[in-house]
Amino acid sequence: MIALAVNDISQFSYDDQVISVVVKFRSKDLVYLEILNQQEDMHLPPQAATIFLNWQWESTLWRQAAVIERIDQGPSPLIIASTQGDPQAIENRRNRRYRLRIPVYIPQGPLKLKKIATETEDISVDGLRCLVPISFKEDSRIDFTLQLPNRSVKISGIVIRCQPASAADIFEMAVRLSPEGHDYHKLRSYLEAQS
Repeated sequence: MIALAVNDISQFSYDDQVISVVVKFRSKDLVYLEILNQQEDMHLPPQAATIFLNWQWESTLWRQAAVIERIDQGPSPLIIASTQGDPQAIENRRNRRYRLRIPVYIPQGPLKLKKIATETEDISVDGLRCLVPISFKEDSRIDFTLQLPNRSVKISGIVIRCQPASAADIFEMAVRLSPEGHDYHKLRSYLEAQS
């Protein structure tokens, strides 16, 4: 069974809005969710409301019910919710994975002057896979640039897997993309145009 873990990105719908959150803390039946991209006109669910958290793991979309225990207001509002039952795998045909070779540049070093140059093995609106010459720590945040045909986009995400590939000194890395910022929407538009 796959459960939401710290640093996982999830979404839920409420009042005709899709609200993106990141898991800040997780215990057996309790999850602390920090709201990403808080907006002034955002309507948050009331205490005791049931929400359905959705997140991507590998190529599967997962869904789990949670009941709002409380919302701590602040610069980054925090939702504390109790999870209900086990996560359920649901079909995810709308998030198609594309076998596109898009150049990827990952800044390295203390001043970010060096760059790892690679390309995607496949990509979706939720994540990508690529081969890299060094191992990245799982659950670490990564910032990189994708070179689309007419523009470059700066994207961030969380490393969900980085393991040795068949070739020596090469690692296969899977990254879950963060749905934040203007560049993410450019990437999403580009991918949706590939259908």
